[in-house]
Amino acid sequence: MIYSINVEQALDRATWKRWIVAVGVLGTLALFVLAWIYPNFPGDEGAIQKFQGLRTGWLDDIAVGLAKFGNTLVFLPVIGILAVAMLLSRRHSDAFMIFAGLAVIGLGNGFKELIGRARPDYHILGPDPTSLSFPSGHTLLAVVLGGIIVFLVNGMVKPPRLRQGIQAAVILMVLAMGASRVYMGVHWPSDVIGSFVFGGLALVMLVALRNALASVR
Repeated sequence: MIYSINVEQALDRATWKRWIVAVGVLGTLALFVLAWIYPNFPGDEGAIQKFQGLRTGWLDDIAVGLAKFGNTLVFLPVIGILAVAMLLSRRHSDAFMIFAGLAVIGLGNGFKELIGRARPDYHILGPDPTSLSFPSGHTLLAVVLGGIIVFLVNGMVKPPRLRQGIQAAVILMVLAMGASRVYMGVHWPSDVIGSFVFGGLALVMLVALRNALASVR
């Protein structure tokens, strides 16, 4: 009897998870279609003007510093070192998740070309962007890589305060990356929101694939 109840509860949880993922996929798809149709969303211009109204020298320095992390010569070695560390630790499912995350970032760049949204005319800082606008590549990189690091830290760092401190710092950096792209005027706020939504959904799937792979071994 107890076993039957536990099975039913597990099935109910699995069903709800599927529904949540399905709603997430449909919501992300709708957001991407709207970005393909409209050059920006209601509130985008007002929000970007408010962000830039906060401009100070130290915020400029932070934004430029965060932008440099999106350079291929910077983030690829970080991902490579992280993946190699997982392989040497025999955490093959974690290494798979990292490499799969890199594929998600590449997919996001592909969506830029497909959607074809132009950059906003509010650029005030950093080099002129040469790619398209939606979704924000820097933000997607931060969400996926930051999310993976938060997941890995949760299982590898034992002291609670240290673990929570690292995770909080990573989450803060992810949020700062998104805000900095709007502040610099290189992305609409909806570009950043699109990256958070797509990146969050991708992380759910990456963790599920990672757990499935770990359970097989």
